[in-house]
Amino acid sequence: MSAPKGSHIRELGVAGLAIIDAVRVEFGLGLTVLTGETGAGKSLLVDALALARGGRGDSGAVRAGSDRLRVDLQISAQGRDQIAVREVYAEGRSVARIDDELVTIGRLAGEIGPLIDIHGQHDQQRLGDPGRQRELLDRWSKAEGHRAEVASLIQQRSALHEELQGLGGDDARRLALLEVARTERDDLEAAEVREGEEAELKEELRRASNSERISALHDELREALNEDRSGLRARAAIAERIARELARLDGDAAALQERVSALSIEIDDLGREAAGLTPFAGGARSLGELEDRLALLLALQRRFRTDEAGLLVALTRAREEVSRLDGAEERRSEITEQLTALNARIGEAATALRTVRRAGAATLASSVNAALTALDLPSSFAIPLAPRGGTDGDPLVEGVPCAVDQGGGDDVSFMFAPNAGEPAGPIAKIASGGELSRVSLAIEEALSDASEARTLVFDEIDAGLGGRAGETLGRSLRRISAQHQVLCVTHLPQVAAQADIHLRVSKREVDGRTLTQVQRLTDEERVVELAAMLAGEGAGSGATAAANELLANARRGR
Repeated sequence: MSAPKGSHIRELGVAGLAIIDAVRVEFGLGLTVLTGETGAGKSLLVDALALARGGRGDSGAVRAGSDRLRVDLQISAQGRDQIAVREVYAEGRSVARIDDELVTIGRLAGEIGPLIDIHGQHDQQRLGDPGRQRELLDRWSKAEGHRAEVASLIQQRSALHEELQGLGGDDARRLALLEVARTERDDLEAAEVREGEEAELKEELRRASNSERISALHDELREALNEDRSGLRARAAIAERIARELARLDGDAAALQERVSALSIEIDDLGREAAGLTPFAGGARSLGELEDRLALLLALQRRFRTDEAGLLVALTRAREEVSRLDGAEERRSEITEQLTALNARIGEAATALRTVRRAGAATLASSVNAALTALDLPSSFAIPLAPRGGTDGDPLVEGVPCAVDQGGGDDVSFMFAPNAGEPAGPIAKIASGGELSRVSLAIEEALSDASEARTLVFDEIDAGLGGRAGETLGRSLRRISAQHQVLCVTHLPQVAAQADIHLRVSKREVDGRTLTQVQRLTDEERVVELAAMLAGEGAGSGATAAANELLANARRGR
């Protein structure tokens, strides 16, 4: 069988899960059934798949004596193989990997979860989710284009509402925001902030605060350099004269004489510069003015929660906000007109979507009911559309205000009445586990041609069914397996006979411990297994003949 587009499981490895010590199972395309005695571990393999697709991990499922359970899954998706690994430790910790990359459980569920659908006693949430139901109906109805148009219009409406809120909402709020923006702009403009001023002020303040000491130091420096006899200039001149005479008498001192002469020249320049120092008279602003200016800058920084450079940004922002809010009234009128026109378009698009959905709901329900009848369930499946009520100002859908979101203006619900005379209810609440699985199967069969290939897992789908209904169930699974990879845990030989691959799950005791084994059966072994399912272990020739007949009928039906 050629691989369909989409995804399928290649191999599953399980270790340390309840009575499973270590097993590895290779899967093929088409229909694979798992059979075996109750308690052998068939449903544990389904639990392992649930863990691999991001399901909840329970440390209580770790095999006694093991520190962890481990599930590794090799799955082919769009022609590329991936390996997903899930480990649950006895102390409660859970670890997930995809292709050796450590990932969150959420990412594991997001990437692997959509590739595997599990239908069983405890896996009702996905089919019972209203969003999922609406998605399935739209796929059947080929309504995706209509829904995409509604979603696009809703996004445009959201953008306009967001812009409208940004303009200040109603007039009172806009005027209040405008007043705040003007005040901020005026205060910042009045402050005439310029970059670098804060550092300049701090330097001026430091000098102004020490003016007397600065003047005294000026005098001390002039005296140290220019005192007639003890000043550096006088002493440097003496040193230069001595060095010059020394160099005349001792040639080795010539370099020293040059350095002393250079030092004397430098000290002479310093002395003249110090002599020109004027008494420190302070800056143009007084100490009080400097302190007030610095306090203003720091107060503005605290008010706007920024630094000096940020005040200039805040001024630009305040000017832009004033300009925007000043012209908001005109823009508000434009947006209001656009919203009115957009609401009309949303109403038209949502009406078209509802029309397509309504027609699709009728045909899908009819198709599912036909499949339910064949599965020995009442043909009481229905898909009512519940228009979502709106208020004045909401789009008109079929002439009535409707709260339309990106999925349209309808709530979709899959309803089912399993018992005659009882009202229908949401399938996830009113159907038993086995019934829900068969309803899921009927829906999958109806939608199979419109769905991308993936793995469908059915556990306990045959609960309460007899031989004739079981044969119909098996054929239904067989038909779906032409599009999807189907794995089914079954107790009915009529279902098992339809399989492309038959896996027998058994348990045995080794050294006082129970171990689970998984065996892929040959054609001869399948006959033995089906006979045992028909008549128990040690079945006679009659059961063997019946098993051969089941397999022959299955082959003829392909």
